[in-house]
Amino acid sequence: MRWIFIFIFLISCTSRIDDQVLLEMLRSDNKAQIIEATRYIGKHRKTHLVKYLLENGANPRVSHDLRYKGMSIYQIKMKTMWLLTEKAPPKRLSRSPDSVILKFYYDISKKNGWIK
Repeated sequence: MRWIFIFIFLISCTSRIDDQVLLEMLRSDNKAQIIEATRYIGKHRKTHLVKYLLENGANPRVSHDLRYKGMSIYQIKMKTMWLLTEKAPPKRLSRSPDSVILKFYYDISKKNGWIK
């Protein structure tokens, strides 16, 4: 558990994270790593990684991190997609995964060429 905090601290101190590290974080079982990678992708507008962001977009696990307490990974990823696309979802975004919202952002990403 201690190494997780050290890892997150190091990530927050660096201004640039390699894409390969982001992919490993997104594919991790660790909720904190998934959330940090998702937020980094949104903040740095890394649209070429949207495919991987949506890969397990319906992840219902809830965060207990103070910054995201009570939010699901799905919800955090969809808020990042909202930021990247600058388009609000067609339905209210809640903690529970919604295939309509996932498809909405998938279609926009495909149209923008972020997904082939």
